[in-house]
Amino acid sequence: MLMEVDKRKRVLKGFGVFLGGMLVLTLVSRGIYAEGLARVSVEVPERMAVGHVVEVSGNVKQSRELAVNVAEGLRVREVFVIPGDRVEAGSELFALDLDFLEERIRDKERDVEKLRLQIATVQGNLALAGEEKNVEMSRAGEDAVRAREEADKALRRAEEDLASARASLQEHLDKNLKNTSDEERQRQEEAYQAWKKRLAEGGEREKSVSDKVKGLQRRKESLEGEIAGLKEKIGELEKKGGENGSEGTEVGTVSGNGLGDGASSGGSGELDALKAQLAEKEAELVQVKKELSEAGWEQEDAAEQLGELQGNAVNKPDFSEEDSAWESWMSTRKSLEEKVQDAERALEDAEDEKEKALEDAQRNLEDSLRSEQSDSTLGLYQLDLEEAGEELKRLKGILEQEGVVKAEASGVVTRVGVAAGEQTSSGASVVFADTARPLQFEVILQKEEKKYVNLGAEAEITLGNSSNMIKATVDYLTEMETSPGSFTALVTLPEGTGTIGQSGMFRVTQQSEMYNYCIPVDALHMDENQRNFVYVLGERSGFLGAELTAEKLMVDVLDKNDKYAALAGGVVDGNSRIICTADREISDGDPVRMKD
Repeated sequence: MLMEVDKRKRVLKGFGVFLGGMLVLTLVSRGIYAEGLARVSVEVPERMAVGHVVEVSGNVKQSRELAVNVAEGLRVREVFVIPGDRVEAGSELFALDLDFLEERIRDKERDVEKLRLQIATVQGNLALAGEEKNVEMSRAGEDAVRAREEADKALRRAEEDLASARASLQEHLDKNLKNTSDEERQRQEEAYQAWKKRLAEGGEREKSVSDKVKGLQRRKESLEGEIAGLKEKIGELEKKGGENGSEGTEVGTVSGNGLGDGASSGGSGELDALKAQLAEKEAELVQVKKELSEAGWEQEDAAEQLGELQGNAVNKPDFSEEDSAWESWMSTRKSLEEKVQDAERALEDAEDEKEKALEDAQRNLEDSLRSEQSDSTLGLYQLDLEEAGEELKRLKGILEQEGVVKAEASGVVTRVGVAAGEQTSSGASVVFADTARPLQFEVILQKEEKKYVNLGAEAEITLGNSSNMIKATVDYLTEMETSPGSFTALVTLPEGTGTIGQSGMFRVTQQSEMYNYCIPVDALHMDENQRNFVYVLGERSGFLGAELTAEKLMVDVLDKNDKYAALAGGVVDGNSRIICTADREISDGDPVRMKD
């Protein structure tokens, strides 16, 4: 029993030792893992303004330079100043060779006299040209008057010709022929055709009736002949029948064969037929005579009507003479109208010719009145004379000062353009800074610096090793032509401040608007596509439980300086824990731990 208890104790003790070892190993592994994590520090975005400070070095320079000039080509005898010398008004700058100066004065006097002679010649020529101009103007005026008179005369003739042509046309129109109207012509033609038709119809009727009468006459004569023939035959038959009647009895009686009765019977039938035919012909003759009588009356009536039509004949309308007269009248009218048109054109041409003649005359007159082409010879000579006179005056002034050129104002010599033994050039002989006016401080700004410096901005100037700060405003700001992208800024210094060439510092501070989410600029990163991003602190479940991680967020930068960057809202807010520093390089999703 005791052995079992001891055995249990040993088992429990071994298990405890095992658990303790596991705990120790876990703690050691967690420590080793934690030591391998990047240590970071975080900050939350703050509300602030992003300030921009532009600080560049510059130099003091003069605000105005004065130049001393003398005539070109004079020989210098001696130079009294060098760059950096301070001069006062009346200070001697350099001296000229007097012999050379006197020779130059004599040459200039000859030039002045030559110019005076040239001016006198030009003035004389101009006077002569003026007289010729007056003659030309007078002649142009006379030509203009003559041109107007001739044009008016031609115009009056054209107007008279037009009036005459119109009068002739009107006179002809007043003699207008009275032509038979188309309606009347049609009426007469219709009347003639109607008469002609009735005449034809009457002739045809008269001919028809005449033919009818002739036919009836021939029929009458034929019937009369036939009737006479029938009567002759009947008479013969009757005569023959009387003779045969007595003899027949005897014969008949004698013969007793009945032949006599047959003959008598046959002769009587023929006679009856002839008599019937005769009666028919006579009746027809009576009818023919009746018709002939009526036809005769009809013939007389037709002949009378035809004679009446012929007696009242309608002449065929003939307008040939009238048409011929009308055509002749129209031809004359057309000819007169053409003459009127020709006269009107001639009048228009005369008006155009008059206008053109007057325009040409006016132009000639204007040309004669117009000033001659500008000739600047006299003016140039006078300018040359004035310039030569002024130069001669200056040369004599220098000669009066024994060839010594002096300063007209006080200043500091910045450049000497003459040398002893050489001739003066067209440029400045001596240039000096005008110390009577305040000096300027000049700086060169780059494009990024220029964004925060505007004309009129307040600047702080520190000259040399002095700790005194001079406050002034930017008076001049422009891009340099010789270096695009760079800008020159000038600040006028207070009077009596600084010396020419002295160096110093230029400082301008500009505050932006207030931004809600500002972070240290060290927390801002940029990827290979030039996009801005930050790492924020996140959490996740890991090997050892909940752990911190670095999460990459793309952001929009609104403004930044060398210390802070202002971010747009939306991606980050006031509670975002922005990783500002890390003791080693980190990437998106890396586990991290906070610095102690």
